[in-house]
Amino acid sequence: MPDFKYKAVSADGNFSSGVLSGENKKTVAEMLSAMGLRPISISESNSASRSVSPESSSGGSGGGEKTALALFKKLHQLCGTGGMPVSDALKALSQRSLDRRMKKIARELYKDLSEGKTLADSLRKYPDTFDSCTTHLVEAGESTANLGFVFENIIAYINARRALRQTIISALAYPVFLCVLASAVVLLFIFFMLPTIKSMMDNMGAGENTPIKLMNAIGDLLIYGVPSLAAAAVLAIIILKFYRRTEAGMRKSDEAFLKIPLIGPILFDSDVCRFSNLASTLFASGVNTTEAFRLSEKSIKNSGLRARFQSFRTAVNDGAPISAALQRFGLLGNEDIDVISVGERTGSLVSGFAEISKSHAETLDRRIKTGTAALGGIALALAFALVFIFAMGIVLSILGLSQSIIAK
Repeated sequence: MPDFKYKAVSADGNFSSGVLSGENKKTVAEMLSAMGLRPISISESNSASRSVSPESSSGGSGGGEKTALALFKKLHQLCGTGGMPVSDALKALSQRSLDRRMKKIARELYKDLSEGKTLADSLRKYPDTFDSCTTHLVEAGESTANLGFVFENIIAYINARRALRQTIISALAYPVFLCVLASAVVLLFIFFMLPTIKSMMDNMGAGENTPIKLMNAIGDLLIYGVPSLAAAAVLAIIILKFYRRTEAGMRKSDEAFLKIPLIGPILFDSDVCRFSNLASTLFASGVNTTEAFRLSEKSIKNSGLRARFQSFRTAVNDGAPISAALQRFGLLGNEDIDVISVGERTGSLVSGFAEISKSHAETLDRRIKTGTAALGGIALALAFALVFIFAMGIVLSILGLSQSIIAK
């Protein structure tokens, strides 16, 4: 009988690996179940090294968010619903998938699993495709042998992130279009119509009216001011990137970002939503409090908030109540603290953090819509103002020419 290499997890979450002899993978899986182990991967020991392509597994580009979503949907279908081990699912995808990028990344992931690596460690080789929140969820799923549930949560997380991004893009499209259109109208007037009007007024002895002078000033701003502002913005971004290379610089700049009106609350809500959702999923997967907060901390992008969360985690490990520690370090508002406090008393932190994630996601969506609506209103008002000035300049120029003709 052939030998099979296996990696499995026990009911108490301990990993084990080894070699068993059996007729096929199904037989080995039944043997592991009889031993009280749940298989994570099973592969023939004499063919594991030949079962994948010899292409390099050096990481890098994995195809982006779209590929990640497609991969986790397939893994959830095969592993969560179908009960297939992850390694077998990846092997099947590496051989049968019609998506070239998914096929490649599944092949590399399967190779890593065959060599004894965890799925989370393998995913970390593709940071452009799998972000830290995703890899931490997978790590928790592997430690609790609950990958099916985790895959489902990852799919929901990626879909929510894509929907939020699409909302922002859709909301910004209208004000951007209005600004571009208004600028095009002004430049058209400046370069094509204004010279003709000025020539006619000079020939008739009529002076420039106020709207014409204002249009000249706006034209100068668009021609000279906007490029200068763009260059200054690029220089500021470069300086900021160099400043943020140090830990102190990143910390100070992130704390400053949190104080910017509208932008600061959006950044805060985004991080709170992210770590609350991850904490809820980890608790639901059976991860203990210390490990759940350790993994949740890594999902926080803002270094200032992350430092607060580190202090919060230390306080909780020292025995402080979770709700009191969250309030002490300013991570949640009073209403959220009440939700966590109730969850602590009832032993339902899963629903507590899930509710906070949901409420902050709604607040984040509302803030973004409010901000983009304000930008849209400003852009619309600016477009109308430019058109009004444009129309007044033409009308007053015609009236000026008419008065000059009558006077002569």
